[in-house]
Amino acid sequence: MPNADVIGLGKSGVAAARLLARQGWTVTLSDAKTSDALEQTRSLLAAEGITVRLNHRFDPSQSQSDRIVVSPGVPWDLPVLQQARAMGMETMGEMELAWRSLSDRPWVGITGTNGKTTTTALVAAIFQAAGFHAPACGNIGYAACELALAEKPPDWVIAEVSSYQIESSQTLAPRIGVWTTFTPDHLSRHYTLDNYDAIKAKLLHQSHHQVLNGDDPYLRRNGGDRFPSACWTSVQGKAHLVAHPERGVYLDDGWVMAGGQPMVQASDLRMVGSHNLQNLLMAVAVAWLA
Repeated sequence: MPNADVIGLGKSGVAAARLLARQGWTVTLSDAKTSDALEQTRSLLAAEGITVRLNHRFDPSQSQSDRIVVSPGVPWDLPVLQQARAMGMETMGEMELAWRSLSDRPWVGITGTNGKTTTTALVAAIFQAAGFHAPACGNIGYAACELALAEKPPDWVIAEVSSYQIESSQTLAPRIGVWTTFTPDHLSRHYTLDNYDAIKAKLLHQSHHQVLNGDDPYLRRNGGDRFPSACWTSVQGKAHLVAHPERGVYLDDGWVMAGGQPMVQASDLRMVGSHNLQNLLMAVAVAWLA
């Protein structure tokens, strides 16, 4: 049996370990911390044949692993991970592992500095109201690997995807990618604004359809040429769309319009603030493209 190491004993790490074990891997899960709660989790996983090492730091030079899976909170540029990749060990994030198990299902991948959690919840609610089994996962709801473990597979995977998860997901390619906003953040991890931008843009470039918030100043200024076929949204009306108004989603006299057709009254969203109207437009755009 092949060997796999999972780093991080949170919800995502536990789900990844269980998925690997079900796929026939011999799994060791490690965490640098220890606590009574982690000890309880270790006992549960031991009963499933999964080895858990607490107060332990992964060392690739002492590992026989064929694959390393990291939880979202583990820095992708951690020296031991760089060393593992240099040694030829396959290294990926928990989201990537879930994608490889559920790539036959359509995904919506939603990222952005702000607004992604609300937009993810709105998209999931719209799809579920339409009768789809479309749970939210990632930074909201389930860990992505929990969906891969579920007895009933999803009709759609609605994933909130952080920059941390994007950089550790090499092949993640959603049916629809959404970029909500962009402002300087996580620069202690990503170092430069350009690097942070490139990570976010990667998800959109690997998506079949793209939805972007045309009311975000940065995306409006920098996104038009990079995503020539994108569906843009704007609460300021059709004239404010960045490109292709026939493919845009916008507000007109209190109605959310998509492709020139009224879809829903904005007043149906009982949430305060123009930013939530932006989130509604992006969610409607996803449903329209689906």
